[in-house]
Amino acid sequence: MMLRLAFKRAPLRRTALLLAMMAGFGLAASAQPLPPGSGLPAEVPPGVEKPLDQDMVAPPVVDPKPVETQKVPSNADPMQRADGFGEPAEMQPVPVLQKKSQARWDDGYASIVATLKEVDAEMTRLKLKPAGPSFIIYTATDDAGFEFEAAVPFEGATTEKPHGGMEFSASPAGKALRFTHRGSYDAMDPTYEQIANLLDAKDLEAQDLYIEEYRSDPRTTSEDDLVIDIWVPLK
Repeated sequence: MMLRLAFKRAPLRRTALLLAMMAGFGLAASAQPLPPGSGLPAEVPPGVEKPLDQDMVAPPVVDPKPVETQKVPSNADPMQRADGFGEPAEMQPVPVLQKKSQARWDDGYASIVATLKEVDAEMTRLKLKPAGPSFIIYTATDDAGFEFEAAVPFEGATTEKPHGGMEFSASPAGKALRFTHRGSYDAMDPTYEQIANLLDAKDLEAQDLYIEEYRSDPRTTSEDDLVIDIWVPLK
């Protein structure tokens, strides 16, 4: 019974840390709308006839990038990346297919994996190729649970729009500190405590996003063997 109680308390400690680090920021989803002229077909206003040859024109390719992104190196192995502990780094944006979701702390990891698999299925339907580690972007937390975006990098192009509440976007970009966690999702408290301590010690101000990049594939990796880079974007 004591072990069970200790396990239940762990998510609340992690929640408090995330809430403390995010305090004062109005959290917003990281996805941005596609810009004008991005290749999406314009709707025909009511009362205006469609051009006679419209059905004969190939549908435009949907632009998956709301910002300029970098091509994901096909031979990059995230498991060969050196672990980090607070060193400054630059996050390069890559095109992603993402879905917003929410979860309770008690089943947070299962919800994350399930959402990633939903994105995988939609990517297969769109005939896009996964490319690179998946991202989990935290956008809001409270004592009960959290809201997040599951983002999967990809290669390729499509003539269709995503279904199921998913959208094309770009992964977070800019200057950040990188921290590596090895082990299960439910044992991340010490890593987040170290992050909070380092930010306090160096008087650093973070942005309103915390990103977990899963260097090991959470769909196939044992939870105890996870390797996760936590990116903390700075102002």
